[in-house]
Amino acid sequence: MRINYAYKFRIYPNQEQQALLTKTFGCCRFLWNQMLNERKRVYQQLKHDKEKLYTYKYKTEKEYKVLFPFLKEVDSKALQSVTRNLNTAFQKFFDGLKNTRKIGYPNFKSQKNKQSYTTYNTNNNIKIDFETKRIKLPKINTWVKYRNEQVITEPIKHVTVSKTKSGKYFISLLVECDIDISQKKIIKQSKIEAFDMSAPYFLISERIKMNNPRFYRSEENRLKRLHRRLSRKKKGSSNRKKSQLRLARKYDTISNRKNDWLHKLTTCFAQEYDAIILEHLNIQGMQQFNKGISKSVTLDFSWAQFVSTLRYKIERNGRHLVLVERFFPSSKLCSHCGWKNLELQLSDREWICEKCSTVHERDVNASKNLLKEGLKILQTNNITIIPTVGTTGSYACGDGVRLSIRKQSSKKQESTAFR
Repeated sequence: MRINYAYKFRIYPNQEQQALLTKTFGCCRFLWNQMLNERKRVYQQLKHDKEKLYTYKYKTEKEYKVLFPFLKEVDSKALQSVTRNLNTAFQKFFDGLKNTRKIGYPNFKSQKNKQSYTTYNTNNNIKIDFETKRIKLPKINTWVKYRNEQVITEPIKHVTVSKTKSGKYFISLLVECDIDISQKKIIKQSKIEAFDMSAPYFLISERIKMNNPRFYRSEENRLKRLHRRLSRKKKGSSNRKKSQLRLARKYDTISNRKNDWLHKLTTCFAQEYDAIILEHLNIQGMQQFNKGISKSVTLDFSWAQFVSTLRYKIERNGRHLVLVERFFPSSKLCSHCGWKNLELQLSDREWICEKCSTVHERDVNASKNLLKEGLKILQTNNITIIPTVGTTGSYACGDGVRLSIRKQSSKKQESTAFR
């Protein structure tokens, strides 16, 4: 099976190379805005004449080079990728309208945001020297230094160069590699775990109770002070630029800590479990009706990023990720007898079943119901499940994980037992 695989390195261009990269960023951004402006203008003029609108031929990057000669100074493949990306953005927007999905209309690009461009490997114009840790990019005559220990053996398809708000440069190399993935058809029940998402605990099951790492909330006061200092600086001054850089670096620190934690945790789950069962949550709906957990699910541990990262790592290992539909009443069902508590409120963290008198902890009960439903879905997909007899199963990354998680101090909530 052939899959696309990306390697992300940090590069260290010198001043001359930074000037060439900045020029390429600016030309790609300028071309994007010109093309987007042309499409908006044509739509306003021909929106009542659908036939002319659909057959209208927009300017290509070659025609824009004639109008703006400075575009010839940068990599032509980077400009061609702007046209592809803009067409893809419009195609996703129109597909979202057909499928009633909220996909935004393409926006104009600003110099204040993250800068990037994509170029393609043609005639071996992108080279890497792994011994001296240098990379050769199109239109840049000298080699650019990078820092990474990985060695790439597959041919490079295309490269994306980016610059963050904090002034750091990165390069993402996309390669196509062959990988032998054989999904497991026989799974032990001890290797299956179901988790319920909880704002205070992040993930909770019958055997594992984690802590919310609170990456954003732990730095929230510091961020507020930096924002206040920035707002007091005069626009255009050097002190304002310094304050912007300090703020961007703080956001980088939070993002790096969260990404490091997410990758370590998802790698551990993908290696330990044969199947993981989660609930397919409507995050936007939760933010609208429960603003108290908005920062947790989007900033502290980023639930959507966690699920997407876990998905590709589990599938790459031939294992299974089961997402139970969002309308499944996991919290309201009694995991012992199946009675449904229709009067259960979100503030009720514990409740008693009126039919069998079982006392339930809300999140633990939800994880038990998710496990039962996930087992049914696995069996529907022709997965054989071997029941576990005479053992309590295994814990992720070692049998002492539950104890070590509970012993975490409040000062070190950002680190978990999985590190």
